Amino acid sequence: MDASNYRIYKLKRHGKIREIAEPKPELKKKQRQILHWLCARGIGAGRHAHGFVRGRSTVTAARLHTRKSVVLELDLKDFFPSIGKQRVLHALIKECIEIDIAEEIAETCTLNGYLPQGAPSSPFLANLTVKQLDYRLAGLCKSWEPTFKIYYTRYADNLIFSSNLRKLNHMIPAIDRIVYAEGFMLNHTKTKVLRKSNRQTVLGLVVNKRPNVKHRYWRNLRAELHQLRLGAQQGDSISPETIAVAAGKAAYVFGVNRRRGKQFLKEVREIRKLVV
Repeated sequence: MDASNYRIYKLKRHGKIREIAEPKPELKKKQRQILHWLCARGIGAGRHAHGFVRGRSTVTAARLHTRKSVVLELDLKDFFPSIGKQRVLHALIKECIEIDIAEEIAETCTLNGYLPQGAPSSPFLANLTVKQLDYRLAGLCKSWEPTFKIYYTRYADNLIFSSNLRKLNHMIPAIDRIVYAEGFMLNHTKTKVLRKSNRQTVLGLVVNKRPNVKHRYWRNLRAELHQLRLGAQQGDSISPETIAVAAGKAAYVFGVNRRRGKQFLKEVREIRKLVV
């Protein structure tokens, strides 16, 4: 597919500008139909993938890495733009999709020969394409140091390893070689080696003892809810969107820390009653 089938715009996030290509309604509908068709045939991500997978999340990706001596977090460079149409085609054929159907899917779900960031089909197809990389990295974990168990999960372009092996970071060159052999590159500027003597943060969650939100996050949310409550009590106009954003943050905390999240959700319900 070419750019005429997409609405392309720039999105600034964390100081970095990303190009988002959102398919136009007819193409988006077709891509979603393809997703349903693939899922109906039991095709999906491997067990190491936690991003864009139903029932998995940043919490499930981080949970295996709690209470470890060392945690590694590495980043795949230019994740979606590095996955071309031929790689998507080969991944589909490996899933036993007939070649003519696989070619049609690869053509329908790529933009100028690559997976576009913004299409509903891109995350799913990216996970299929990275399956082989996941298997190879999991195999490396098993063979690297038999006396220490090494854990591996991936959330989108984030590769996470952990172990009680203190020299776990010595694996990085071997990881780099496998990543390169599979057609990707590591963004070494984002590589983190986190030891238990300091705060270990994975995918925005603290994992030293158990997955938990950062102290600053829930402290800011508490202050935000306090201001909303005061505003509601004083009769200020508070939009449903503002409350919905706060509710989303409270739900996120609940997914990580039920005790604290339950209290935040209760406060959101009380604020809604005051506004009504």
